[in-house]
Amino acid sequence: MRRGLSRRLPAALVAAAVVLGLAVAPAAAAGPAGPAEPQLQSRYVTMPDGVRIAVDVYLPGGTRAGARLPTVLVTQRYWRAAVKAGETGGSGSAARQWTARGYAYVVADLRGTGASFGTLTSELGADATADSGPLSDWIAGRPWSNGRVGTTGISYGGDTAMLATSLGNHHITAAAPVSYDFDPYEDLVRPGGVLIEPRVARYGLLLRVLDQAGGTTCETDDSTRRLCAEVGLTGLQPRPVDGPDGQALLAAARAEHAANANLVEMAHTGVHRDYRNGPESWTVGSVGERTDAVEAGRVPVLTSAGWLDAGTANGVLSQFTGLSNTQDDWIGPWNHGAAWLADPFRPARPLTAQERTENDQRVLDFFDRYVRGDARPDGRRQVHYYTFNEGVWRTTDRWPVPGTRTQRFHLGAGGTLAGRPDGRRTGSDLLRLDPTAGTGPLDRWNTNLSGDEVVYPDRAAVDAKLLGYTTAPLTADTRVTGNGTVTLDVTGLAGSARGALHVYLEDVTPDGRVTYLTEGQLALADRAVADRSDNPDWRRLRTPRSYAAEDAADLPQGSPQKVTIDLQPVSVLFRAGDRIRLTVAAANPDSFELLPADGRADYRIGWGGDRASVLELPVVR
Repeated sequence: MRRGLSRRLPAALVAAAVVLGLAVAPAAAAGPAGPAEPQLQSRYVTMPDGVRIAVDVYLPGGTRAGARLPTVLVTQRYWRAAVKAGETGGSGSAARQWTARGYAYVVADLRGTGASFGTLTSELGADATADSGPLSDWIAGRPWSNGRVGTTGISYGGDTAMLATSLGNHHITAAAPVSYDFDPYEDLVRPGGVLIEPRVARYGLLLRVLDQAGGTTCETDDSTRRLCAEVGLTGLQPRPVDGPDGQALLAAARAEHAANANLVEMAHTGVHRDYRNGPESWTVGSVGERTDAVEAGRVPVLTSAGWLDAGTANGVLSQFTGLSNTQDDWIGPWNHGAAWLADPFRPARPLTAQERTENDQRVLDFFDRYVRGDARPDGRRQVHYYTFNEGVWRTTDRWPVPGTRTQRFHLGAGGTLAGRPDGRRTGSDLLRLDPTAGTGPLDRWNTNLSGDEVVYPDRAAVDAKLLGYTTAPLTADTRVTGNGTVTLDVTGLAGSARGALHVYLEDVTPDGRVTYLTEGQLALADRAVADRSDNPDWRRLRTPRSYAAEDAADLPQGSPQKVTIDLQPVSVLFRAGDRIRLTVAAANPDSFELLPADGRADYRIGWGGDRASVLELPVVR
């Protein structure tokens, strides 16, 4: 369901609210369009440890005790509702749509956020995500409840919705996370072990403002004033609970947020996946680390993600291959939050009303089956996926999809990419870190933390600064679907000991236009490959790799090393006459930290003979 956004809000706030789940409440006096205004109660619910959680409870107009309503639960990191001081606000469109459907709609501020008490000791921390259990128990005990709860949410709210399925709470009977991060370390903050530093810095500042952490507010300095103006936070506060003490309770609750965990500090300090600092860790918020508990709960899951939304599609496929739960998974041409069409062969545009309705209807129907009704999970598992450059949806109950075979393309002399290795020649090409060659301001990593559209312009000019290897024109249409890999023969030169490599898969049309399709990156200190038997089920589509501190090692200088880099999954049709290109870079300054920090590193990429470098793609016949 779309977030409760006023159509009158500025575009910048709408984009931020879609991704951040910022439920901006329109003034109560404003007459709502569409479904009738629901009954709203804002109150506190006390958790077993005494922490009071702020919740908004929306019920269909005229609801009475004994109504036996199914309930939708959203647990929100970015305030359950934002209002002007002295105003209570009304309901958003999501609340009206769900209550018109006959559901109770409950939105809670996570502990340590919004109007809830407590301190957020870790993003996606165990205590905050565990609160979905007692909240569901409380909902089930209401006189209007049928005892069944469905969890949903976008982005962070999707993360908490999915993590709730690991709690073993029998009232939670379905989950529908949208654009969620299956594994925050690999799928968002440090893909390939490389920090998305330029993206996370601004996001971290927004969290500090929302929490007033360290006394940070919209008025702290010019940067916070600009940020609040851009996302529409200026003059807003979390909605207080009802009653004469609401504002005082809000002030008391927010005072406890001043010591909230600092995401930016953790992102920089937590270089490795096994990082832990008290309650803070990368694994605490990973669904991959809770697979046994999720499977034991047997909660059916409806998931949707975009191919070009950070690593969320990779997460959906990890969920599908790593969890036995009943699943209906969708991977489409969407930005983060599924508000924009994100297909690199088509101009970016907002989804049409019909497209939004189709996405919403899937969630409604799923919850009608498992939350309103008492259908038992039937074990059916399927993935619906969209193919770029074809515009076709397909459905499969297996992944890799039937008919997939791995096709190898060998890097060669003169920037060639061929189906067979050159057994006669061996050589290498110089790769120099270029701190100006990136993926642009509106790439896949930006959308996950901004809600912006995804735009990749023609990459011909950028590719001219990098190493490119291109096939001859294809003689037949070639459909690639799944996870590709790139294995490079890498010799580190000056500055490369703690460097990184970035690789891009692209389509080149006969007129020379270069279209971005997907990418991969790797901090070279994390290049060690583990035994496949040590790879957990949820990582079966990924190269066995721990990203652990004990396995990290500097890249030797002057000695060739085999380095394997996973590509983010994609489904794309290469048309006959087009060419496949692999581009290799040593930096992506638009979205990632420079490794090394001074931006100076050289490498040689080997090819031919015993120095073979290979692109492997999952081609479907």
